Amino acid sequence: MRTTCAIALLALSLVLAPTPAAAAPPAAVQLAPGDLKWMPAPPVLPKGVQLAVLSGNPFAEGFTTLRLKIPPHTTFAPHWHPTAEGFTVLEGIFHVGMGDQVDKAAARALPAMSYASMPAMHHHYAYTEGQGVVIDLSFYGPFQIHYVHAADDPSAGPAVKH
Repeated sequence: MRTTCAIALLALSLVLAPTPAAAAPPAAVQLAPGDLKWMPAPPVLPKGVQLAVLSGNPFAEGFTTLRLKIPPHTTFAPHWHPTAEGFTVLEGIFHVGMGDQVDKAAARALPAMSYASMPAMHHHYAYTEGQGVVIDLSFYGPFQIHYVHAADDPSAGPAVKH
């Protein structure tokens, strides 16, 4: 009986004990198109790509959503990310394929309102044709992109020919 009472008192004390203040919930985000602050994408992405941060911090740990404007005739060479990513095509047609080489015959054309999700470490590529594309991209940061072929990294400069 004493054990049962002791357990009951312990359980009651845990329920009634003051709890530490919870971390403040993330701020709500509401953005109209005019609120977006567009900037050039980091040099690790193809030249001409612009981005706006919708939520989160792409360079810190945590969930982030970006909006990307991708110019016509832009290719994201085969690459992978250490975390999963998902994107929605908002404007244009974004071509997406899987593998270590760009194979336009095997890529899928994703028109506006399409969605794609890539698991972590999955090798894929994407490109635009004669029109620009706008996508919303979501991932768990910090953002990292690893090109399958080092020479394809736009931030590495021109490839050295041997």
